[in-house]
Amino acid sequence: MPALLVAAVPLPIAAQDAAATRTAQLDAAGEAREAGDFATARRILLALLAATPDDPDLLRRLAMIEAGAGNLAQAQARIDRAAALAPGDLDVALARAYILYWRGEFAAAQDAVDTIGVRDPDYPELAALRDNLARHARADGVRLRSLAVSGSVSDIAFANRAGQTWTGQSVAIAVDAGRANTLTFGLEREDRGPVDTQLSGRFDHRIGNGLLYVAATAVPSADFREEWSLAAGGEIAATDRVAASIDLRYAEYVTGSIVALQPGLRFDLWRGLAVTGRAINLFGGGEGYRLGGYLRLDYHPSNGPSAFAIGASYPDVEADGVRQLRSAAVGLTLPLADRVALTAATSYDDRENSYRRLSGTIALTYRFGGAR
Repeated sequence: MPALLVAAVPLPIAAQDAAATRTAQLDAAGEAREAGDFATARRILLALLAATPDDPDLLRRLAMIEAGAGNLAQAQARIDRAAALAPGDLDVALARAYILYWRGEFAAAQDAVDTIGVRDPDYPELAALRDNLARHARADGVRLRSLAVSGSVSDIAFANRAGQTWTGQSVAIAVDAGRANTLTFGLEREDRGPVDTQLSGRFDHRIGNGLLYVAATAVPSADFREEWSLAAGGEIAATDRVAASIDLRYAEYVTGSIVALQPGLRFDLWRGLAVTGRAINLFGGGEGYRLGGYLRLDYHPSNGPSAFAIGASYPDVEADGVRQLRSAAVGLTLPLADRVALTAATSYDDRENSYRRLSGTIALTYRFGGAR
């Protein structure tokens, strides 16, 4: 009997070690998810799931990771399997209700919420989803989304004449029209001695893991800007960390018309850090074909200040024709309150055989209540 007891001792210790290791891995996956590092969270959970492929809790956690990364179809497949394995698990049922909601299957999400409510009306996080569904039911109308105002000052240096100071002001208002559409209207005034005032409008339509948009501008009695322009494009997530975009523009200047085609890729590098690259292909303007490029680095954590840096060299069009522009810019956005953010940016432009510009811009953005 003593020998049997001694032999049995390592088993519960090993089980305790395994449980502690699993708990540590689950905690690590949760921290990675909170930080927006979905790739790390997914890798941890897939390793655990390989050992226990029919674990509904792991499937639920992995489904929420996929949802956070924007892979809603994969999230639905994971959570449906978890629900089949554990039909009575309310954690699984609630996660499934949220994923249905995020996929736009609102009637099914409401049915799932009602089913959970019958069993436990006060189940944690159920009330928040119920409120979201109620707001969705009222969201078919038009409502204000955001208002942004900005001002800029630029010091301009010319090669063969005295420098100047240029100023600019802008205002933009965004309006949600239903659940998937946003309209943005803008007014921008730039004073270079002569003054150009640009009117702009843009329509965005969200589709699954991306969006489509059309836009237009008009400059009455244009002096140095385009007389009018049209644009269309979109962006779609290719993977959880890569998004592809395309932008096609046509603009009419007093000196002629141009067409610009800009394909791009955005890579989410690490915890709110992303890099975006674009090729700028320009046709027309009396210059035939010219090529440029644009690189932007963004740091946008889930909370707190965000920042960006831009470097570019591309064919720039103004009323005096097409000239190569080399540009660099940095900026910082500070949240001043729940709905108010302040952005400060500075940029330097060197326009070939034209001018050099050093600019500073301040922008204030207010997000209205209920804006998505």
